[in-house]
Amino acid sequence: MDKEDGAGDMTDSHGATVSCQPKNYFASYEDLSVHELMLKDFPRTQAYKKFFEENAAHFKDKVVLDVGAGTGVLSLFAASVGAKKVYAVEASKMSEICKEIVKCNGFEDKVEVFNCPVEELALPENTKVDVLVSEWMGFYLLHEAMLDSVIYARDKFLASNGTMAPSKATLYVAPTDIDSYHSSHVEYWNNVYGFDFSSVIPLVTQKFQKEPVITEVQSTELLASAQKVVELDLKTVTLADVQKISQKLDIKMDKSGILRGFASWFDVEFSPLDSSVACGVLSTSPDSPQTHWKQTVFMLPEEIPIDTGDEISTLVELSQDEGNKRHYNISIELLDVEDDYSDENDHPVPCDCGATRCLLIKKLMDTYDEEHRELEAEADSVNVEAETEAVRVMNTEMSLESSDLEIIDQ
Repeated sequence: MDKEDGAGDMTDSHGATVSCQPKNYFASYEDLSVHELMLKDFPRTQAYKKFFEENAAHFKDKVVLDVGAGTGVLSLFAASVGAKKVYAVEASKMSEICKEIVKCNGFEDKVEVFNCPVEELALPENTKVDVLVSEWMGFYLLHEAMLDSVIYARDKFLASNGTMAPSKATLYVAPTDIDSYHSSHVEYWNNVYGFDFSSVIPLVTQKFQKEPVITEVQSTELLASAQKVVELDLKTVTLADVQKISQKLDIKMDKSGILRGFASWFDVEFSPLDSSVACGVLSTSPDSPQTHWKQTVFMLPEEIPIDTGDEISTLVELSQDEGNKRHYNISIELLDVEDDYSDENDHPVPCDCGATRCLLIKKLMDTYDEEHRELEAEADSVNVEAETEAVRVMNTEMSLESSDLEIIDQ
């Protein structure tokens, strides 16, 4: 199952529909409603606020770099707990509003706002910063690829003993029946004000299979425990580490149900500057307070019935698109569980043994056969119509010719 997160526009990690084409990316963040959504995301904003407040004693005389500052709230958090200097970098025109907000709150002597991509930033006297803070996370953690800019800033500006906030990021996936979404967006079409609209369902499901679905997934809709796809140490992660990620997962189902796809989410951690303070965590899991990221679901091309104890293996791959680095190509491939499917030569195609791979192959073949029959029927219909039209035209022409002959005879 391959997914591209979009050749065109997509709802971005902050809830607005934007184009991730390079020339439009920063412009999309000039919409104040995008920033309003982020600021009103209490779990997200509170996690950063808590990090600064609980480590306030260690920010005295510290220099902070805020990458992708937006309206400047993270910069204000840093300045308010005693940071000596804060460099707020914002590439969009929102930097002008950021400057006004900083001035309005009396921090213009501490917070300096730069209007440029961080890759073009030049700090005075080649300054090194003590803390690099950024809210760079997107859908399924990596959408928009802002982490690339954070890595660049870290390598160029962070002191060797400096701190990254957040300091660690982890991406998870879990199988799901996504019942509530399926009911409201697929089954809905079976009865629309008493009418059967089920002919729309293939078009709806086709769209789901082409791009990820951003929705709220309930923990009760998960069919098995979450599996870790990748864990990133923000102090050491490299560009190569996030350009392509591949992870094989072995999953044992906790309950029976219908497997319709895989839900993904992420956690980020904030390492404390004070050893007496616990590590802070911002989680976007279904078990945590809902954030504007919600969860990202990658739908299977066909539903698969599963039972408690069933085992499936998957290969999850994310690769940065070569044409546009802000896009990722995503695939979740169902593999063979060795006990279920040790030798593919022992299994005919199609096979009714019940192995996950065989179930999926059989369903795909059935779908193909049905579509092929529909195409043949449509082609036959077209041919009959064409033949009928040809006979009608021929009869008309013969009638005209006969009429012409009668005129000549007279």
